[in-house]
Amino acid sequence: MINFYFINLQLVLASITTMYWACILITCIQLTYCKVLVPPTTVLDWWQNSIIYEIFPLSFKDSNGDGSGDFKGITEKLDYIVDLGVTAIWLTPFFESPLESGGYDITNHLDVQHIFGTLDDFKDLLNTAHSKNLKVIMDFVPNHTSNKHIWFENSANNVTDYADYYIWKDAKNQEEVIKNNATPIVPNNWQMICDDASAWTWHKTRKQFYFAQFAQNLPDLNFRNKNVHKEMKNILNFWIQLGIDGIRVDALKHVYESESLDDEPILDEHMALNYFNLDHIYTIDQDEIYDLIKEWRLLLDDFKQNDHHTRIIMTESYSNISILFKYYTSGAEIPTNFNLLEEYHHTPKDYEREIENWITKMPLGATFNSVLQNHDHTRFPTFYGTELIDGINALSLFLPGVSIVYYGGEIGMEDIPDKVNYARSPMQWDDTKYAGFTNSTHGPWVAIHPDYVTRNVQTENNNSKSYLNFFKSISKLRQTETFKRGGLAIDILNDNTVFVLTSHKKYYRFLHGHENYTLMINMDTNYTQRVRLLDQISNSHNILTIVVGSGNSNFNSGLVLNNFIKISRESSIH
Repeated sequence: MINFYFINLQLVLASITTMYWACILITCIQLTYCKVLVPPTTVLDWWQNSIIYEIFPLSFKDSNGDGSGDFKGITEKLDYIVDLGVTAIWLTPFFESPLESGGYDITNHLDVQHIFGTLDDFKDLLNTAHSKNLKVIMDFVPNHTSNKHIWFENSANNVTDYADYYIWKDAKNQEEVIKNNATPIVPNNWQMICDDASAWTWHKTRKQFYFAQFAQNLPDLNFRNKNVHKEMKNILNFWIQLGIDGIRVDALKHVYESESLDDEPILDEHMALNYFNLDHIYTIDQDEIYDLIKEWRLLLDDFKQNDHHTRIIMTESYSNISILFKYYTSGAEIPTNFNLLEEYHHTPKDYEREIENWITKMPLGATFNSVLQNHDHTRFPTFYGTELIDGINALSLFLPGVSIVYYGGEIGMEDIPDKVNYARSPMQWDDTKYAGFTNSTHGPWVAIHPDYVTRNVQTENNNSKSYLNFFKSISKLRQTETFKRGGLAIDILNDNTVFVLTSHKKYYRFLHGHENYTLMINMDTNYTQRVRLLDQISNSHNILTIVVGSGNSNFNSGLVLNNFIKISRESSIH
């Protein structure tokens, strides 16, 4: 089993024996190594120590019994979100759409999908959230639209004002196609991300190829057209005036392509041609992206001049950190850090490497952020096992800066067996039929995980050792000055089995004159690990106190530790 603990180190002396996947948070007046994150005199903006809660609206709460989540359902559950310690909600796309691609296939950026309600329902959600001091961030999708968008229909018909809204190219054998009805040959070897096929789709009406990196129904917009820039700024203006507090820019690295249309280099000539066998030097991470971020930053800052309220830019880009750090300097507050999300992380060294690599290299004045699960990835209990739920949540909330969490992660929700919507199943509110998500007679829009009978908000609320209550206990600590401004130290113990943020050999949060905290995680899936705390604490007069223990641990809050401690495998302490 996995145990996690948060330990309060107040003038303490102790040693710890930890068992696999165990974590401990300790507070202490001592510190030996530090990365100072926020100067004590700096006034924090609303987002800099935030918990951002991602919601897939279709799956959060159905208010009208049609089987699909909606704005009113989210509004009904805002008190629950506030109780989690959340600062802001991030809504995945809710715009007018045929919903063929999770809402990322937009047909009208200035209206909402009717299944979620009306624009007035969204305004009510926005106003109610603000009344509870919750910020609202929306997904902004600039790279592509639905092929059912009026822009694309006009472009396909060569309507003058829209002819170049998308990326159109002749076939290599265009003359033969027109004269002899030959089979069109694609302009180059660029490949589609989500399918083993060319990124070029022939349009019979226009008699040209259009470029679509993700799917045929998602044609890429042409950002070399100044009118497309103007359209996107108008869209941002509309939603900012409505009251949103920030945007999360989807698929940013794909927005520009090289004008050269050269073939991308093949990585392995012996393998089949597909997206992952190409070196994407022409279709991602083009330099024009940085100017685009600056353009949007200026727009958002124009509003700030009037009301002194920061609207943030989050970016989605699975790019090298050297590129992501340029997003910081171009005006993005949160270039999302996906380096802890990848499924290959198994050991403390993996996590230590990624955390320190970001923190030590990010630009001066930048804010760290972390995300450990989202709508595009397997939920971590499905990948790692349920014993790690408390530990991963502890890690996510313990790290400095912005913590981006995914709905249902706080109760340990797992994937469902659905090829597309595996991580997007309905929120599990209680143990009644359909998990309290809907009262529809025909059920929810997608299957609910069968473990909802025991793993749901209502049941976990009533269990002091549940995943939910563990999550809330740690999130409260983020309001302390130590978590808002304190430094971070990381070390590894016991031959790469115990992961620690602490003063010497642990995950550690510290701030001079304030209580300091240590998180210890035993990531050994087989054995208990014995840790000598004396080696981690330089002052022999210190006292270790448990702040909170994970549900599968044997430690209760308030317990004073001394000498050695045993932490079960895959458990944690704070």
